[in-house]
Amino acid sequence: MDHSNYQDNKVMKKITLIIFLGLFSIFNVNAEIVCTSTTTAADIVADEDKSCTVDAEVMTVTLKKGEFYNATGGSAYGNDATKTWVLKTADQSGDIGGTSSINYVPQVTKSMNKPGTYTHFRGYLDKDIVVKGGFTTAGSPTLSCVTAGATSNVFGMSDTSCGDGTCITDVNDKAEVSISMTDLNPGQGSGNYLYDPGSGYVVELLQSDGETRATASGNVDHLRAVIELSSPITVTENSIVSIDMVFKATNALAIEWNNSAADGCQSISNVAPVFTVTVTVTEP
Repeated sequence: MDHSNYQDNKVMKKITLIIFLGLFSIFNVNAEIVCTSTTTAADIVADEDKSCTVDAEVMTVTLKKGEFYNATGGSAYGNDATKTWVLKTADQSGDIGGTSSINYVPQVTKSMNKPGTYTHFRGYLDKDIVVKGGFTTAGSPTLSCVTAGATSNVFGMSDTSCGDGTCITDVNDKAEVSISMTDLNPGQGSGNYLYDPGSGYVVELLQSDGETRATASGNVDHLRAVIELSSPITVTENSIVSIDMVFKATNALAIEWNNSAADGCQSISNVAPVFTVTVTVTEP
């Protein structure tokens, strides 16, 4: 019996959707260049924003939950259980700096499928992270900008008074820095618990119930990234769903320079990890 037509028909019914591949940045850092081993201070100053990004050597994070949500006819911040497909709920901590990454992969089986149409992915991350990294310019003289000092809820480190071990321009002071993300724009007034750049994703700070947006720094428990899918996905009872959720610290630190190349850097900030979500839905 010739099965060739059967196999061809089966392949034709197979639909694969790569839903989203993207980056979310917690802060509105407009760095346009990536610092490399050949980047000089003059190169950074020549940039429109006098800034660049570098990979973090260490970035320790704790992932908490991943889910799909159907915001059709409602808000992407909604908490309707009937519209939510929770893919995984479990704390998973690790270092995503350097060449490391965390793959927060739920092993989705057909029995886990929640039939429906979903418009958004929502990822949950603990508010406390640890970062370490920096950059030293090429050319002469060499100038450094590194994470340094003990800090909490300060995303932009800017201590340039050297000699006390917390100087961001002294490469010998480079250290792991603990940051508690309890305000999305520290020092810029109150109510900074939602970041919406208008590009298909938002980041909001939530209280411990996992649903209510924070109203003060003191009641922030974790953050939620709400990402609009490039197109909705439809899942049936028979769908074969494969999901990759990968966090890496690529370009996770932003370095901002003073007005002239010789003046050195003025701050180094935590931007955010790269968050990649790839979803493949196959109908047998």
